[in-house]
Amino acid sequence: MQKSLGINTTSNRLLGFLTRKDRMVLDPHLQRVSMAVRDTLEPANEPIKRIYFPEDGIASVVGTSAAMGHMEVGLIGKEGMTGLMVVLGNDQSPFKTFVQVAGSALVISADDLRRSMQDSPTIRELFLSYVQVYIILASHTAIANGAALLPQRLARWLLMCEDRLTSKKIPLTHEFLSVMLGVQRAGVTIAVNELESHGMIKAERGLITILDRAALIKLTNGAYGVAEAYYEKLFG
Repeated sequence: MQKSLGINTTSNRLLGFLTRKDRMVLDPHLQRVSMAVRDTLEPANEPIKRIYFPEDGIASVVGTSAAMGHMEVGLIGKEGMTGLMVVLGNDQSPFKTFVQVAGSALVISADDLRRSMQDSPTIRELFLSYVQVYIILASHTAIANGAALLPQRLARWLLMCEDRLTSKKIPLTHEFLSVMLGVQRAGVTIAVNELESHGMIKAERGLITILDRAALIKLTNGAYGVAEAYYEKLFG
């Protein structure tokens, strides 16, 4: 690990909302690390040891069931943080969190985060506010998975990736897409081809480029945007 360059140098939006006083509380405990694809940030049903504040890249929160296999239930990027169960006073989660798109993050130990939240009510309130946003995002993911057509779900998911990467080029494989959408790879191929045929995206091996964001938003038919608007209302 490398020493943090300081919260003031990070592109993590959540840390950017801290007061100067609270930044001074957290900063000594943060270190900057690289996140490689498939790195596990939180194993399921094990004590959470470290909390990550992504600066770029994307982490997926994935649930597993015997009947359904693996499916993404949450997405975390530079807008937020991992370790929400620690924020809520627990020490583990039933979900696995792993890196889907490589990047960097500021990381803090779970014990240091707990102490910082005890020392500063405003740090605790900020992170609890993010938990609210995450719950809304996860809830709308469940709604989309149950009610939206596969192309609509794919469009929503690509928009969320673009938000977190600030790039129209998203490095993704059909393997990851099948986990994110909870479908077989054949279904992913059909959905990707449909979006591409309408000029919304360009698909290459391991890379999807967004060509028409407005059309993707329209296609989601309201499945995208609620959690994003709530985030801006709460923090913007």
